[in-house]
Order: sequence, then C-alpha cells, then structure tokens
Amino acid sequence: MRKQDSRLVSWKRGLDGEGTASAVVGIGVVLVLAHVAFRAWALLPSWFYLDDYNLLYDATTSPFSLAYVLEPHNSNLMPGGRALAWVVESSGTLNWYLAAGIVLLFQALAAVAALWALLTLFGPRWGVLAPLVLYLTSAMTMPAMMWWTAALNQVPLQAALFLAVGCWVRHLRTRSLVWLLATLVATALGLVFYVKALLFFPVLGFVALAWFATGGPLHRLVHVARTYWAATLSAAALAVAYLAYYVAYVDAPFTETTPGVVGRISETMLGTAFMTGVVGGPWAWDPAAPPNAFADPPDVAVHVAWVVVALTVTYGMLTRHRTLRAWALLASYLLCCLALLVNSRGPEYGAIIGLEYRYLTDAAAIAAVCVGLAFLEVPGAPDSSVPREPSLLRAPLRPSLAVALVVLVAAGGVVSSVRYVTYWHTLNESDPWIHALDRDLERLGRVDLADTAVPEGVISAAFAPDNAVSRMTPLLHGTADFPRTSSRLGMVGEDGTVRSALIGPGVRSEEGPTRGCGWKVPASGRAIPLTGRAFEWDWWVRIGYLYSDESSVTITADDDEIEATLLPGLNSLYLRVSGSFDEIRIDGVAPGSTLCVDTIEVGQVEPGGPLP
Repeated sequence: MRKQDSRLVSWKRGLDGEGTASAVVGIGVVLVLAHVAFRAWALLPSWFYLDDYNLLYDATTSPFSLAYVLEPHNSNLMPGGRALAWVVESSGTLNWYLAAGIVLLFQALAAVAALWALLTLFGPRWGVLAPLVLYLTSAMTMPAMMWWTAALNQVPLQAALFLAVGCWVRHLRTRSLVWLLATLVATALGLVFYVKALLFFPVLGFVALAWFATGGPLHRLVHVARTYWAATLSAAALAVAYLAYYVAYVDAPFTETTPGVVGRISETMLGTAFMTGVVGGPWAWDPAAPPNAFADPPDVAVHVAWVVVALTVTYGMLTRHRTLRAWALLASYLLCCLALLVNSRGPEYGAIIGLEYRYLTDAAAIAAVCVGLAFLEVPGAPDSSVPREPSLLRAPLRPSLAVALVVLVAAGGVVSSVRYVTYWHTLNESDPWIHALDRDLERLGRVDLADTAVPEGVISAAFAPDNAVSRMTPLLHGTADFPRTSSRLGMVGEDGTVRSALIGPGVRSEEGPTRGCGWKVPASGRAIPLTGRAFEWDWWVRIGYLYSDESSVTITADDDEIEATLLPGLNSLYLRVSGSFDEIRIDGVAPGSTLCVDTIEVGQVEPGGPLP
C-alpha cells in the first residue's frame, strides 16, 4: 500500500481520538437538520415576489421544450430554474408549497453537501464543525433563499459548489476518473442553474495549485498540468463550451462603469455587507424595497467586524504555516463577485446594491471552506496549513474561547436571519393582493377586465409591462379576458378585489337634442360630439344606451374603428380606443330599431363597487 493511501486509511479511522469521527458526523447531521427546520420556518409562510410571477407567467405561455428552458431570464441562463418553474406552474394555481418545497430540498442538499465536503477536506475532526456552523447560520444566504427566483439560481449553486469541491479534492488525492467525472457533473449542475458557476473553475484550480502542489508558481503549474491533465482538458472543454453558448445566445447585462461606482460599491459590498455578514451580521436591515431588505449594520458593528476579521487572520498567521493562501482564495472570489456586480447592476443602482446579499450568497460558502483551509490540515495535501512549532503567539487561543466565538457568531447569524425573514412574513404586499384577486376570480368565473397596472407594492411600474394585471390572472383560478369591448367591465382594485369599472374624469358627450332619448342614432349612423377633444392617448369609453334590438355596430373614434355588439334594453358598452378625437361615431344600427345614447364618457378606468 502506498504511503499516501496509508495516511488516508488512518484519517478515515478518526483524527482526534477514538470515537471522534462518529461524534462529529452525528453532531454535523443534527446541525444540518436544525438548519433545514429553521429554513422551513422561514420559507413556508412566505410567498412569491416580483420576478417570480414573470417566471411563472412565461411557463404558462410556453410548452415544455428545449427552447423554453434555454430562453434567458433577465440575462440569466437558467434552464434548471425554468424547468422547475414549469413544474410549479403545471401543478396548479400558484402552488407556493411545491415551490418552497423544491427550494427546501435544494437547501437540504446544500447543507448535506457542505457537511460532506468539509469532512472530505479535513476529516471527521472537531474543527470541521466551526466552518459548518458559520455557513449554516449565515444571514448572507437568506435573501437568495426567500426570493424564489433567486433561490432557483443560488441555492442549487451552493449545493453544486460544495459537491464540486468535495469531489475535486477526492480526485486530487486519488486521481480517480470517477471523482473527476463527479466533479464535472457537479459543476455542470451549477451551470444548469446559474452562470456564476463558472467561478468554480478558478476555485478548483486554486485548490489544486495551492494545496496539492509544491514549489514556485511555475513548478506548481507544470505539476498540476502534467499530473491532472485529464481534469485540465475536460474542465477547459466544459468551460469553453458553456461560454461559447452563453456569448452566442444570451444578452449579457454588462455595462460600462466608472472608478467612482467601483469604489462606492466596494465599500458597501466588501467593507460593510461582507465584513459584517461573515461574523454574524448584519444585525439590522433596511427594508428599502419590501419585503426585500438591504444590510444596514450599525457603524460600530462594522468597525468591530473589521477588528474580528483582522484578529482572526493575524491569529492564523501567528499560530499556523500557510494560512494566507486561504484568505487569498476568499479575497479573489470576493473581487470576482464585485467585478460582476459593478459591471452589471452597479451603474444602474449605485452603492446600495452592494448591501444586497443576493450577490454574496455563494461567498458565504467559499468563506466557510476558506476558514477550514486556514485553520485545519487537509489530509493528503502536501502543502496544507499546519501548526507552527513553536507558535509565534505566547498564549494560543483556548478551545473553549474558540467555541464561544463560533457560538457568538452563529447566534448573531440566527438573529440577523430572523429579523430579515420578518419582512417577508409581514411586508410582502403581493401576498394578500394576489389571494384577494384569486378569490374573486374563482367566484366570478369568466369576467372581462380592464388591463391596468398592479399596485406599486406588488410590482413596480419600473418593470412594465410585467406589472400588468393580464400577466397575473393566468396564474389564478377563473378566467379573465381583456377585450377591447365589453358590456360588463371590471377592474382590479388596490386591494386585489375585482370592482366594477367606472370612467374617471375626462371628456363626455354633449347633451342630446331628443328629450327622453338623448342622441337618437338612425340606421345611417351618427357622430356624437364631445365637450372637448381627448388628446392622443389610450382611453376607455363608456357608452350608456337604450336599444330595442341586438346587433353588431361599428364604433369610430378618430381613425380607430371597433366592431361591438349592442344588447336590447338599458345597457353600457365599454371600449378601449387610441387616438385624439372630439366625437364618437356609431354606424350599423339595425333598420327599424331604435337606439338612444344617453351619455358617452371618455377617460381612464377607476374602481367602483364590487363587481356582482
């Protein structure tokens, strides 16, 4: 048996004493179960938000096909997410429990993968529990989980990242093609859900060069390229193939930026959000776009976080060899996150976007791995971190104090997470609005609606036309039509209930000359003048009339000509027209019938009483 194999056998039997392995694994499993239970508490009472509706609407309008899953969503190539959205939409009307259950399943996979990867990297020793706890309790991963569309990208990404790291380290130790294939499959899984999985390649390459090779930079490169040539070629092929497709078929969101934008976002993203998040923060949030919230730590907490991080790095340098490379890996990954953000969202949103943890979610996973790489030995790695003998620190940190620090950071992460989740449980305006609309549509069955914008708190007007009511109703019970003409027109009110449509202030018809009839319209037709000219716009028109027959007529406003049906009796006809006009003409009245038009109103629709 080779010497390296002997070391691995010894490692598998337990590193810190008899019975340690089973105890560490057992506690790790308990922590994972507690993590999943906490995330279930957070997610199940929540609801869809913003992009979620757009993603589900796309699923209602497209058959399941390769073209559908490969269609980019907001410049994200996410076939996995689109496939899952189609499953959720096909299961029924806004099936939140299925949607949340899918996320929880991936969250559980990510937690299990984190435990497995850390055990793979460092063996079943007590120190493994520290980075595991830091990842499982981090509030940095909460925003991407609570927002369903983001969760479809980033929760599978975390699972894939841990799986790829664990499989890769096993391949580096054994050179087994099975583990190489597993690494590529894990990386491909990440790419199926999120383009950011491309960062896996430099991370895995860095691990190979920094921990599994020795000597100078050139010697390390040559060693890795020769020893792991199959991995190098296959990884390059996968990365190039994905990038080629992405560049050819996806409109990348990158825009020009400025040094000022880079500086401001660096300060908020790295100096404030990450530094506080990695030590249990941010403790406080700013619900600037509820239910979503941005990190808003107190200034003193930011300073304390910097001190804690600096002391941690310094302590590692004084007590262990080869710790800086772990922090170099973390810093490099953070700079990649920063570069992606400042060249996409940065110019549009400014410094505040750096306080959005959705762009740092995967950094929490990398941070956990790097903490382990700095303070724990990697069995089988020839250039691993090892204790200094003697230590440069006279009084090394006692294990009890290290445990207390980890517990303190974990408690901060849980408190920060609970405070964040509260906004999603209480401030998601789309939750009561969409449920009210769903109840009314189910009650009314088939109904004609004016296609108005949903309230700003449900979907902002900045996302038009995705904020139209017509994009929400296909996801619900009942059948809503959005015709140009209707004899019974409703509209959705601010509270989500369906109301009778009224015509708001605008122009109206002049008083008719025929007493008791208003404007009598003969078979030859008639133009009915308005009290003023409606300017060029999209308008709703209500014609109040009394008719002795039932027939189709032609309504003309400016150059806009509409076919409509008039019903016998006293009724209203609603029409959606475009243009600038000062009269409404009616033609096509059945010969021998009587049509009296009492009033014509031109304006925008406003909600009246409940639609019967």
